[in-house]
Amino acid sequence: MADVALDGLRAGSAPRDLVRVLPALRGVIPGGGLRPGSVVGVEGEGAGSLGAALVAGVMSEDEGWSAIVGVPEFGVSAAIGMGASAERLLLVDDPGERWPDVVAALVEAVDLVLLRPPERPGSAAVRRISALARKHGCVMALAGPFAWPGTRLRLSVGESSWHGLADGHGRLQGRRARVTAEGNGPKRAAWVWLPAPDGRVALDEVSQRRTPLELVDEEIA
Repeated sequence: MADVALDGLRAGSAPRDLVRVLPALRGVIPGGGLRPGSVVGVEGEGAGSLGAALVAGVMSEDEGWSAIVGVPEFGVSAAIGMGASAERLLLVDDPGERWPDVVAALVEAVDLVLLRPPERPGSAAVRRISALARKHGCVMALAGPFAWPGTRLRLSVGESSWHGLADGHGRLQGRRARVTAEGNGPKRAAWVWLPAPDGRVALDEVSQRRTPLELVDEEIA
């Protein structure tokens, strides 16, 4: 990736108190947004959809940039349907052996990096990338099987069900999912459409009227 392109992104960036998330996720994420420079784990069966939703949230007000590294199957069309902008989405399907250098360059230039490391990250790479992310206010969203020290928030999909099929006929139109956030304090969970029939992420109004926000008195060690 050319340095001149990244320099252009840096020139247009501005600090903010929180990195935006989509309105449907604000209730489940502590503070209603992501802390700049923080590390967020995106885990489980719904990791792909959650990652796309975080990417779309950054771009939800016609600004913000995101990069996707090491996720060749990332659903670009799904992310655009959720509100992402293709013009401000950087894709690095195969970052190669020097993936820490690729990520280090990107965290200086974008608001969020969705990363699936191709291998267990070494301590030096973790320290370097985490320090740069904090310095530049970039959120690191981590997918995949490898742990990343310093992850303070973990998002996952517990239960989910697809809608649109009836007696084996029709088309899948949307998925109801129970999104859970674990961090410092009790778990928080809410039912959302991920995605809704129109492709966007929305609160499941029926479930929200019944249980507006679930708090589970359990903290991660």
